[in-house]
Amino acid sequence: MFTASNPRQDGPKVGGLSGSAPHKFAPRNSNYRTSREEGKIMSQSVRPESGGAEGDNDDNEAETVNSLGHEAMKKHKVFKKLFESMDALTFKEVNNREWTCPACRAGAAETHKGLKPLIDHAKNARQWNVRLHRKLVKVLEEELKRRSAAGFAVQEVYGKWLSLQEGHIDSQIVWPPIVIVENTGFKLQDNQQSSGMGNKELLEAFKAYKPTKAKQAYGPKGHRGRSLLIFEESAVGYLEADRLQKDFLKEGRGRADWDRRGTLIHPTGAKRVLYGYMANKEDMENFNKHSGSGKSKYDMLSYKAMVIEPVKKMKENSQKLDWLDAKMLEDKAVTKSLEETVDTMAARLEIQKSEVKIIIGKVAEKCDEWKKGLDHLERIYKEQIDELMGDVEKRDKEIKQMKELTTAEAGAISLIKAF
Repeated sequence: MFTASNPRQDGPKVGGLSGSAPHKFAPRNSNYRTSREEGKIMSQSVRPESGGAEGDNDDNEAETVNSLGHEAMKKHKVFKKLFESMDALTFKEVNNREWTCPACRAGAAETHKGLKPLIDHAKNARQWNVRLHRKLVKVLEEELKRRSAAGFAVQEVYGKWLSLQEGHIDSQIVWPPIVIVENTGFKLQDNQQSSGMGNKELLEAFKAYKPTKAKQAYGPKGHRGRSLLIFEESAVGYLEADRLQKDFLKEGRGRADWDRRGTLIHPTGAKRVLYGYMANKEDMENFNKHSGSGKSKYDMLSYKAMVIEPVKKMKENSQKLDWLDAKMLEDKAVTKSLEETVDTMAARLEIQKSEVKIIIGKVAEKCDEWKKGLDHLERIYKEQIDELMGDVEKRDKEIKQMKELTTAEAGAISLIKAF
């Protein structure tokens, strides 16, 4: 991403660490080191040191490391993976990512969020590859400086671009929306007065775009060959006018085509070719200047206020309408489901009513049977009771007769004894 190097900052390159040929300005003497030798020296710098923080006193290594430029150091095998990852990210993404120090012992688990914490770590290193950490500090500080400058430049340009777009949106437009139609005059009459399309004829020709009215430009010699199509004073009217303008452009009959004086008569010779474009303030002033008493009234209003905001409102209303339609469909589905449930329950209720009627009928039949049985039993029991009562009365009479007979016999015996 940010790979351009500065020769004044990087210094002469005496041999790339990736195996490139020696620089053409490198001195030809015995102290010259090839890229292979420099790679060997740098690989030795990451080995464990027995001398602690001050154990690295190799002047040849320091000379080799310091002789490399910024871009060459980024490509060194110790730092290459780190800077390849950074080059694939934006400045903001680099500072939001966790990084591990490439100069630390292999497998070090400590991470640093962004370039600044990584630089602070490299500055404070005291026990492991101190010189390599110092070189990492130098490379990271240079990288941070370059990325910061590039980041601010991009943000500044982006902000200006937004401002231009916002300014463009709120321009002034002719209101009501008007499309100027050119080449509407078609012939000279006997009195040398030009004729042209009438209002009804013009409205009929473009009825698909729903203009509300039309006006013609007339001068001392009659029709000037220019007409106005006036549209509804609404965002919808503006969109229809804009649609007509775009359709003219698609057929190569827009403002620029008219200014170049394109084809006026169709190749068949039967029809005049019409041109059209949206009217601006200059167009309306020119039309009114050369149209005599038939001037057209208009205003210059904000495009944002008259079109953008109403369209946004229509979109919001459309979204609300879509939501209401979806809600209505959902409610209809729920209502239909409830109706089906009610119908099902009503059908079940009718079945249950029929079953209850059948049960009631069967119970009534049983009741009649039980009543008949009870009546029959009642008659039997009554007959048995009557028969029993008759037997009791008969026995009572017999007992009474026996008592009377016994009494008579006892009286007779008493009389006999008396005599």
